[in-house]
Amino acid sequence: MRLKKFLILTLLSVLLFSSTIKAADDDEFENEGLVEENDERVFDTDETDQEEEGPKEAYVAPPFQKPTINEKDTYFLDWFEDTKAIGKKWFKSTAKKDDVDQAIAKFNGEWAIESPSHIVIDGDYGLVVKTKARHHAIAANLNKPFKFDGKPLVVQYEVKYEEGQECGGGYLKLLTVDPERKKISEFSDKTPYTIMFGPDKCGMTSKVHLIFKHKNPKNGTISEHHAKQPSRPVSGYFEDKKTHLYTLIVHPDDRFQVLVDNVEIISGSLLTDLDPPITPPKEIVDPEDKKPDDWDDREMIEDVEATKPEDWDESQPKEIVDEEAQKPDDWLEEEEALIPDPNAKKPEDWDDEMDGEWEANKISNPKCEGVSGCGKWKRPVKQNPLYKGKWIRPKIKNPAYKGKWSARLIENPHYFEPEPYKQLAHFDAIGFELWTMSPQIVFDNILITDDITVSRKFASETFNIKVDQEAKYSTATNPSKGFFNDLIAAAEEKPWLWIVYVFSVLIPLIIIGVIFFGKKSTAKHHPKKTDTETQDDEEVEEIEEIDHEEQPEPSQEPSRSVTESPEKTPPRRSSRSSESRSRSDSRGRAQKPAVTQDDLEDDEAEPEVDETSEKSPKSRPRRRRAD
Repeated sequence: MRLKKFLILTLLSVLLFSSTIKAADDDEFENEGLVEENDERVFDTDETDQEEEGPKEAYVAPPFQKPTINEKDTYFLDWFEDTKAIGKKWFKSTAKKDDVDQAIAKFNGEWAIESPSHIVIDGDYGLVVKTKARHHAIAANLNKPFKFDGKPLVVQYEVKYEEGQECGGGYLKLLTVDPERKKISEFSDKTPYTIMFGPDKCGMTSKVHLIFKHKNPKNGTISEHHAKQPSRPVSGYFEDKKTHLYTLIVHPDDRFQVLVDNVEIISGSLLTDLDPPITPPKEIVDPEDKKPDDWDDREMIEDVEATKPEDWDESQPKEIVDEEAQKPDDWLEEEEALIPDPNAKKPEDWDDEMDGEWEANKISNPKCEGVSGCGKWKRPVKQNPLYKGKWIRPKIKNPAYKGKWSARLIENPHYFEPEPYKQLAHFDAIGFELWTMSPQIVFDNILITDDITVSRKFASETFNIKVDQEAKYSTATNPSKGFFNDLIAAAEEKPWLWIVYVFSVLIPLIIIGVIFFGKKSTAKHHPKKTDTETQDDEEVEEIEEIDHEEQPEPSQEPSRSVTESPEKTPPRRSSRSSESRSRSDSRGRAQKPAVTQDDLEDDEAEPEVDETSEKSPKSRPRRRRAD
C-alpha cells in the first residue's frame, strides 16, 4: 500500500513539473499579443509522439519552409536565401578605424552566408561571423528610408552564439540618412546612427543595448540616450548556444519595448525612461556668474583671542614607563622566546657560497610555555596622566558667514519641448559593427517593418519553427539533458519558477516522510478500575495549594483520612497516563500510621499542612509513630 502511495506522489510531482514548464512556455508567446493564440509552434506533433513512444532515432533536419512575407511590404527583409549576397546586398566595410594602431585599424573580420554548425533545418542559412579577435563591419541598404511619421518602428532579428560569447557584441545599427555617405561600404564605427539595438557582453557584464541618438533642434547637438537594462539576468542569451529573437518596437506615442524570444524585458517612455533624459532642463547655472571676492563661506573659524593655558605642557609624552611594575617571578630571562629548530636539517643542495650561510628555522621555545615570558624583561608602558598633546585654538561661529555660495540659475537657451518619436532622424541602412573574441555568431531573419502583425507572422514562420527544431535536435543528441534543461531555461526566464520547483519537491517529500516515518502507533488507553471521577495530577496539586493558602486557622476536627483505614492503591500500569493516575490516587489515599491522642493534641498547636501535595514547599515531614 505504501509503495503505491509513493508511486502516486512521484507521478504527481512529475506532472506538476511538466505543467509548470508548459504554462511558462505558453506565457512567453502570449506576451504583448506578439504571437497569435492559435499559433502552433510544434513542427510535427505525430512525429513527436512516435519519438516518445518508440525507440530513439537519429535526428533528421526538415527542409526549410520559405516565409510568406513579401519583401516589398517591408523596409528590409532577409532570411539569407542567397548564399552569395555578400557584395550584392550586403557589403563588407573597406573603412579603417581612427586613432588605433594600423595593424588593427582595418575591419578585416570575415563574414559568410552559410548554414550553422549544427543543422536543425535543411537549407536554412544565416549571416555568420567567422573570425575572432578582429573588427567586423558589414552593412546593407533598406528598400526605402524609414521616416518617423506616425507608424510604429519594428526591428527584429535573430542571434545565435554557437560557441558562446566571451567578449563581443551582436547589436544592429540603424544608420542615419547622410548625404555625405556615398557608399555603404564606407560604414565604420564613426558612421552616424539613429538607434543601436541588440546584445553585447564582455566578461561578467551582459547587456541588451537600446541607444537613441537625438538632435537638439535649438543648437544642433546630437546626444546619446540609453534605456535602462532589464532587471532579469540576460547572460543566458550568450551562454546557452541557442537562437534568440530580439525585437524592438518604438510606438508613435513615444513608448518603446524590447522583447527577447517574444518576452518583454525592457519598456518605457522616450520622455521619462532614458538616461540622460531627452528633455533638457528649463534652467541652467549661469556660466558667467562668479563668486564675489568678499564672500565668506566659512561657517566656523578659529578663535584668535584664545590663548594657551599656562599649565598646558606640550612636552609630555602620550605614554610613559610604568615604574611600579615588577618582573614576574616565573619570568625566564636566560631563555630566548624563539630558538632554532633542533630537528631542522640543512638541505643537501644548499650552497653556502650561492645561498649564504644556512640557518635553521626558529620555533617557539617550549620552556616558555606556561610562564609569563622569556628573554630580557622590560617594564611596560602606560598612559601618561599629564599628557595633553599639542594645543590648538578652539573654533567659533564665523560672524561674517554668508552661507554656501552657488551660481544663479538662468533660463536654458537650448531648452525645447521634445517630441522624441517625431524628432528621431530618418534612417536608410542597417549595419553590424562589432569586435568579438568568439567566432560563429549567426545572424538571421532580419526584418524592419511598421506593422506589428507582419513581425508576428514572420516570427511564427521562422523563429518559432527553428526553436522547436533546436529543442528536438538537442533531445536527439542529448536526451538525458532535455527535461532538466527545459526546467532551468524556464526558471531563467521566470525566476519565480524556482519557488514552484522547491515546493514541487518539498511537499511530496513531506507527505512521504509523514507516511513512512510518522508516528505508527499511539499509547493504548487503560480504563480506570473505578467509576469514581478523578482529576489530573496537575489540577489536584494546584487546587490543594490554593486551599492551603486560604485556610488561616488550623482545623480542629481530624480529617477523615486519619481515622479511616487506608485504601489499597491500584497496581502500577505500563502506560504513562496510568502511572500519573496511580500517583494521584496514591497521594490522595496514602497509608498513614495510627495516630495517638497525644499526636492529635500536638497537631492542634500547629497550623495544618496539606500533606496531600508532595510538591508543596510548605509541607512538613509526617510524624512517625513511636514504637
